[in-house]
Amino acid sequence: MGGAPVAGVIEGFYGRPWSWDERLLVCRHVAERGMTHYLYAPKDDPKHRAEWRVPYDRDELAGFERLVAEAPVTVGFAVSPGLSMDYGSPEDRQALAAKLDALLAVGVGFVCLALDDIPRRPGLGEAHAEVTTWLRDHVGDRALLVLVPTDYVGCEASDYLDALAAGVPGDVPIAWTGMSVVNDAITVAEARRRAGALGGRAPLLWDNYPVNDAVMADRLFTGPLRGREPGLFEACSGYLANPMVQPRCSLLPLASVAAWLRGEDPEAAWAAEAGALRTFAEACDGAEPRRLVAALTAAVGDPRGADRAEALAAVRAWFDAAAGCEAPGLEGEADAWVTQIRTEAAVGVAACRLLRRVWGDEPDPDRVLAAAFGVAVAWQAARKGDVTVLGPRWAFRPALAQRADGAWRLLPEALQEDQNALDVLCRLALAEAAALA
Repeated sequence: MGGAPVAGVIEGFYGRPWSWDERLLVCRHVAERGMTHYLYAPKDDPKHRAEWRVPYDRDELAGFERLVAEAPVTVGFAVSPGLSMDYGSPEDRQALAAKLDALLAVGVGFVCLALDDIPRRPGLGEAHAEVTTWLRDHVGDRALLVLVPTDYVGCEASDYLDALAAGVPGDVPIAWTGMSVVNDAITVAEARRRAGALGGRAPLLWDNYPVNDAVMADRLFTGPLRGREPGLFEACSGYLANPMVQPRCSLLPLASVAAWLRGEDPEAAWAAEAGALRTFAEACDGAEPRRLVAALTAAVGDPRGADRAEALAAVRAWFDAAAGCEAPGLEGEADAWVTQIRTEAAVGVAACRLLRRVWGDEPDPDRVLAAAFGVAVAWQAARKGDVTVLGPRWAFRPALAQRADGAWRLLPEALQEDQNALDVLCRLALAEAAALA
């Protein structure tokens, strides 16, 4: 039951569960980079959550057995019975025990009782602590048991967390997602505050990056892990990254997660591994094109024009590369995003040409006007795509916190607007064209 802390991935998203081949691919990828665990917890597997009492059939158990045999990580299994379980019912406890026993029999190395995303009620903490203690005794020395609580966000004490701190066995890690469901940053101080709310028990961090399920499904979070302080892993009892619905698209960001867990620079590791995917990944992530366009915007007032010309050349070079974007190895998963990147990049190239006309020695007003209309029409059409690239125009994400009574509250950062590199570039180009005397 001892040993190194959990350090891996959790297939914990809403959406199409991965295939066994996809799980094996991800497990091998992260293991090569030092991660040690994989936890099966796809919300849309009925037998994981909605129909948790239904046992897996022989073929399904064979899939788990194959993963245990071939994946170079410790394979875990999570069950999420909280929507319908009567925690004190002998029948329900027998069903839960049987569910986990079947997985332990094929070699699963750790198990998770997932009681997240269920309604709060008085006495729930005591019920969860009691059933966790019973399950810990049932599992015994066969596997590590992890608990995902109903209050899994924030750092403040609550009656629910007090009950867990008092009643859950000390060797059962209790999961936490940070100050929100999704987070731009998570700090050591926050992890320590969470531990304080659980009687000194360091949290197991369920990090919702690079996950893109539900309201985030139009985006691929292919950039590096950012905003996780050095030392955060050491302040936790374990770490699990929740990947995207698209397993192969998850590999590059997971490589940066693995580097961070090793104590290395996640952005440097990401850049070293990106290879032929770099432009595609930058376009989906959005940070690099936004940085280049911001530098161009800042250089517009350059009286000599040299800085402006250099900044425009850098923006043009990036959009030229994106206009021919490829995503080798991601065919099928990333096709819609590749198409959208090419479409928007072509508009970006046209906007750069327009700026070059406007900033030329003797700009022709008629040609500038024609080019401006062309950019505007193409930009309008490009904004109607079904997927998001180059940064959000209007995006909503589950930046949610929990009150002491378990109720959810929306955080301001849930809404992301006007962070799209193409939009900033086109606005700049049209404004410069309109200002031409």
